[in-house]
Amino acid sequence: MNDPERDELWRLLGRAKHDQPSHFFAAKVVASVRKLKEDRRMFWTNWLRFGLPGAVAGALAVFLTVFSVRLDHKTESKPIIVTQNEQSDLELIADLDSALSSEESSVWLDSSSH
Repeated sequence: MNDPERDELWRLLGRAKHDQPSHFFAAKVVASVRKLKEDRRMFWTNWLRFGLPGAVAGALAVFLTVFSVRLDHKTESKPIIVTQNEQSDLELIADLDSALSSEESSVWLDSSSH
């Protein structure tokens, strides 16, 4: 129980300088605790004011990007329907044949009346 190392330690501690806390020590501790709580509250207040709208805007941008990319792929897979307004070559030839045949018959009719 009588350890010489412990005795020396207590002697050294007895010679150490004793500092008395200032008169405002308790007030300073309470003020620092209140400031810490206020800083935490300020963090959440700032996050709700600036961080939350920013996070919502970012999520909306990601959603719109993904949605628009998916729409582009769907529109590319649809077939393109082309309508033709002009007559095809076969229809033109059939019309010419009927016009020639009616003209040839009218030529014969006209020549017989003379």
